[in-house]
Amino acid sequence: MRNLTLLLTKTIWLIVVVGMLGLFNQCKEPASLSALIISDSENAIKEDLKTILENSGLFDAEISKEKTPDFAKYDVLVLHLSRAAWSEEVKSKFISYVNGGGGVVILGASSMAFGEWAELNKLVGITTGDNLSRSDESFEFQLIGTKEKHPVTEGLLSKWMHTEDYLIFNSEALTGNADVLATAWADTLQGGNGAHLPVLFTVNFGEGRIFHSTLGTAASTEKRDPIQCVGFITMLQRGAEWAATGVVSQEAPIDFPNSVSTHIWGDYEALKLDEILERSMTYKVGKSKKYLTDFSLRLRNCDGKVESYAMYEDKILQFLESDATIDSKKYMCRELSWMGSEKSISTLEKLINDKDLSESASYALQRLRM
Repeated sequence: MRNLTLLLTKTIWLIVVVGMLGLFNQCKEPASLSALIISDSENAIKEDLKTILENSGLFDAEISKEKTPDFAKYDVLVLHLSRAAWSEEVKSKFISYVNGGGGVVILGASSMAFGEWAELNKLVGITTGDNLSRSDESFEFQLIGTKEKHPVTEGLLSKWMHTEDYLIFNSEALTGNADVLATAWADTLQGGNGAHLPVLFTVNFGEGRIFHSTLGTAASTEKRDPIQCVGFITMLQRGAEWAATGVVSQEAPIDFPNSVSTHIWGDYEALKLDEILERSMTYKVGKSKKYLTDFSLRLRNCDGKVESYAMYEDKILQFLESDATIDSKKYMCRELSWMGSEKSISTLEKLINDKDLSESASYALQRLRM
């Protein structure tokens, strides 16, 4: 009997251990997608593209250093090229990779890097050669979504501004197997023909998926704005995920550009809340409200839970007790007026004695006591 009890105890313990191991395995982070960046631009730009991909949390990215890369090792290839002197062997391996289901992202003017390679024209969706040119200067332009239900663009604004960049003129060069996601107007003052030209599009080639973005052409070591644009970053991250998997799991960033203004992530990722507040402290009337607006967007797009509002309220109260400018504190008083709690009353009552903030604090108190 004792042996039977001992056996049962061991069996139950083994089942528990195995079950816990299974639970731990289920809780592990999914394996990262692998990306290979193939670029002939300055090393700094290559590293920037690597950072953008890895900041998504989905990719382990490498920069190609081989003359004959092993494409099959990667879920997606990212091309950022000005001229590609690929051997016939590399071309053959590349086509086989895509035909077999590999994903590719084409950036900037990379389609022009291969000259008259006919098979590549089908793959990238553009007939290369004399049909392609770019705007005379870099300039800000608006993208207009033509296919909002595609995984890459779903959930994003249908019109948004891109920072100063060259616009690739390819209105007559798009091949029949390209699916346009967004266009931009070819400004005649920039050498364009006044048509709406494809800027973001996808191509199916064999079993593979290709995402093509002509954005980022003007990026250089001295000028990173085109690839710091939140629109460029978002499109690269979402386009790469779609090319690799066929789906997009990433949510639209709160501060995605709108139809009239651009937005930049200097470090290729959204600022942390404390960073936004720190930069908001210097605001004065007549200057940009960029960071204050970013804070408001975060606040209004939070999950609405009591604890979330409490966290934002604490941040605002700390802000009001800091050495921030009067104008930025007035702004925060207005935010506090609609979402604050009794916890805010004592701080606002103190501010009533401040001649510069008395009116704003009184307004907030009046609304909180209603």
